[in-house]
Amino acid sequence: MLAALIIVFREVFEAGLIVGIVLAVTRGVGHRGSWIGGGVLVGVLGASLVAVFAGALSAAFAGTGQELFNAAILGVAVVMLTWHNVWMARHGRALAAEIRAAGEAVVAGSKTLAGLAVVVGVAVLREGFEVVLFLYGVVVSSEAGVGVSILVGGIVGMLLGVVSVH
Repeated sequence: MLAALIIVFREVFEAGLIVGIVLAVTRGVGHRGSWIGGGVLVGVLGASLVAVFAGALSAAFAGTGQELFNAAILGVAVVMLTWHNVWMARHGRALAAEIRAAGEAVVAGSKTLAGLAVVVGVAVLREGFEVVLFLYGVVVSSEAGVGVSILVGGIVGMLLGVVSVH
């Protein structure tokens, strides 16, 4: 449960920071909430689709193939988490500045709200993909019957992430 809570909290917090930056920079722009909310919704739906296909892919590999698939997923999760931490440490400020610049371009009228919806959607999809990948790794490496514990941890992590961003 704790692993799921931490994973989901971290990813929701990261997505929330991006959404928060976009909302702050576009304050005063009409209908921004609808477009940004739409981007969040599309990102969540995309991540849910990734989760469905992760389960389907896992089921497609039987026996030894499934063990190799699971090991590959765990390996990818470790590499992705390591790369993400190193990259964010080096480029976090630049990323925030780029998101802020995109928001300012919308305020100035040189870009549309649809572009911001895409930026938000991709950010949420990326964080959702990480949640799916990491939680899949937790499920694979856990003993049977921990599904409810992971679900509860994920829900608590999501709630904490949303509350912490507000």
